[in-house]
Amino acid sequence: MRCSFCRSTITRKPSVIFNTNFCNQNCKQAYQIQNGHLFNQHLRKQVDIICANCGQKFSVPQNRERTAKYCSRGCLGKANGRRGKIQYKNQVHVTCTNCGKDFEKKPSTLRPLNFCSIMCMGKYYSDSKMFSGEKSGTWNGGDIDYYGPNWLSQRRLARERDQFTCQNCGISEEQYGKELSVHHIIPFRNFNGDWESANKLSNLICLCEYPCHRKRHSKNG
Repeated sequence: MRCSFCRSTITRKPSVIFNTNFCNQNCKQAYQIQNGHLFNQHLRKQVDIICANCGQKFSVPQNRERTAKYCSRGCLGKANGRRGKIQYKNQVHVTCTNCGKDFEKKPSTLRPLNFCSIMCMGKYYSDSKMFSGEKSGTWNGGDIDYYGPNWLSQRRLARERDQFTCQNCGISEEQYGKELSVHHIIPFRNFNGDWESANKLSNLICLCEYPCHRKRHSKNG
């Protein structure tokens, strides 16, 4: 194929062939300067419409003829203000599922559970355990309490190998104030009880518990 500007021969993968193709950035810029009058013609043709707020006539590009409604931000703001007053009048009284407080909501936002604040929503979900354990979308079978008879020795060797330093953020145990966690790169449960393979040093990495270790588990989940 040929460069759309200088007509020199160029090669391209089929997936990156377009209507115009260039051998370098200079040719692309020169082509755009030379043919700028041909671009965005749909923006050049203007049509007149009537502002839905003030009734004044104003012009917009033809492609916005059906979507443009207001001649200015001021008119848009006034229209939004009127809509807001109407929606506020239509609000209904509901009771907070957590604390029992009465408050108002738009009918379109009513749910089986309604909360007066983020704090109430969080407390209700925490106390009811609605999204914890097996009810959580990230449930992965629960914690494993036993990693095999060699776990403690392998854990110690992994910490020594990593020089007692988090391999993600670089904080040391001395700076962290306690022992770092040792994380299974491939989750222990994936080995179906083969603790020798799961606890190989190549599958272990030292991480601070928060935030690095928790982030790893969050990504796995």
